[in-house]
Amino acid sequence: MAKILIIDDELSIRTGVKDLLELKGYTVFTAKSGEEGIKLALKNQPDLILCDIIMPKTDGYAVLKEIRANPKTTLTPFIFLTSKSDMSELRYGMELGADDYISKPFFANDLFKSIETRLNKQKIISARLSAKTKKPIQQPGEQPFNDYIFVMVGNQMEFLKIPQIECVTAFGEYTNVYLEGGKKLIVRKFLKEWEAFLPKNIFLRIHRSTIINLEYVEKIEKFFKRSFIVHLKNIKQPFIISQRYSTKLRAKNLF
Repeated sequence: MAKILIIDDELSIRTGVKDLLELKGYTVFTAKSGEEGIKLALKNQPDLILCDIIMPKTDGYAVLKEIRANPKTTLTPFIFLTSKSDMSELRYGMELGADDYISKPFFANDLFKSIETRLNKQKIISARLSAKTKKPIQQPGEQPFNDYIFVMVGNQMEFLKIPQIECVTAFGEYTNVYLEGGKKLIVRKFLKEWEAFLPKNIFLRIHRSTIINLEYVEKIEKFFKRSFIVHLKNIKQPFIISQRYSTKLRAKNLF
């Protein structure tokens, strides 16, 4: 049966929901704070997380950001338990990657239905990915398998083939991902996260805001003083190579 993590600072909510879910046969973990919840999520890697929004120190939004940012829990279904009803607040949570909201107080059947819907959806996604890769599903994002990387685009999961990623550029906490064929995705992920799991023999950081796929390098030209620009095969605009990173390109005999 699925493992579920409950994160809520109210004891009555934690114990009440835990009892309900255990009656359904789920294995349940509980955390009384956002910090504890993040640690338990990374340690136990639950199949689904139920999380309160309003908590001291680390609130539900901060928890969700950490969950989505970590490769081990990037795709874990995440449901907010909330007394909030303001649409802007709800929209913000969905933009961060929440899968659903359950308003307090709630009926047990509504809770069960939301959980079952999210778990069933996750099973379908896993089955499709397994068929696509013809390999057992491992934790998405932890290490790309069969040359695929899994990311959240808005509220949807997409799997990208590594060789088809031409370039990744950063703007704040978002990145533009340029794909072969002209497609561009906006992903809520820092550039350092991309740098951590993209294969270093194929991808190289050329600027504090840019990572390129070396297979798509068409030419490199002098730009200003000791800096350079690189042209990629399928992208019109060139990208600046900062002096800090130019030595890495020289080491690969690209210019």
